[in-house]
Amino acid sequence: METRPYLILVATKIYKANGRHVTESIRTEKLKNNTPDEQLTSETLNVVAFKGKRPSIVMLHGLGGTTRYWSSVMDFSKQEYDVQLIDLLGFGDSPKPFRRYTMEMHLQALEPMLEDKQDFIMVGHSLGAVIALAYAARFPQKVKRLVLIGMPYFDDISSARSWFRGRASGWIYTNYLAVILTCMFTRRIAVVFLPYLIKGYPREIVQDLVKHNVMSSTTSLWNVVYKHDPRLDCEQLPSSLDVYCIHSQDDDVAPVENLSRLATDYEWSLLRLNGYRHHVWLHNPKRCWRVICSGSI
Repeated sequence: METRPYLILVATKIYKANGRHVTESIRTEKLKNNTPDEQLTSETLNVVAFKGKRPSIVMLHGLGGTTRYWSSVMDFSKQEYDVQLIDLLGFGDSPKPFRRYTMEMHLQALEPMLEDKQDFIMVGHSLGAVIALAYAARFPQKVKRLVLIGMPYFDDISSARSWFRGRASGWIYTNYLAVILTCMFTRRIAVVFLPYLIKGYPREIVQDLVKHNVMSSTTSLWNVVYKHDPRLDCEQLPSSLDVYCIHSQDDDVAPVENLSRLATDYEWSLLRLNGYRHHVWLHNPKRCWRVICSGSI
């Protein structure tokens, strides 16, 4: 905004608790008070953890995002919840194998990171929302509440092309070659100028737009967003699982009407806001956080 066998190695702790200086040195000056209690990494995924007494919250960013998508607008060190921000495979500080990415590949990478967690709240934005839904369908006994922010839903690539055709420059999102070239240009050439070209967003989020490779970005978009059918995951969710959707009416990447159909069909709660386009969390994190923590629209 993203099913072949993949070797998964169990995560190991690198440093924790008193790792403030180390964390800041790799995270940028923006963290300061928002310093995690531990930094987990491994051959799989990078996780930034904030310890709390309340139930755990696991948060997955969208396409082109990183853990800083969440922490740039909220100081989790001041919250009472146990929060884990995860860099998806191929993004941020997680490994970026140069290969075709699929839903199965993303889920296999997530599984060992959450192996010891139970009864947690799972939150996803955009691509991360699609993956969060699939994870909850596969491990319904582990997820206590599911919050999907700006989740894209298309029947198939043809319906995506039809919808994007009516948007300015929308054709780029559904043209495979255009997406590849845009990704390469952004990472190789425009990276220096991005903070000056993209206004209205936290600087660290703009900087992190290049923390992926052409395969993780392009094939995650195609295979996870366009080709994966989330309705199959919806059918696997237990009726007792509370699902909350947060969406902006003017979302220019994930059509609200499509998500609304999904929410109606499966009796999910849908909070409709307006004026935030595809980034409700960045513009109104407090409203999103209330839904995440309270389980109430």
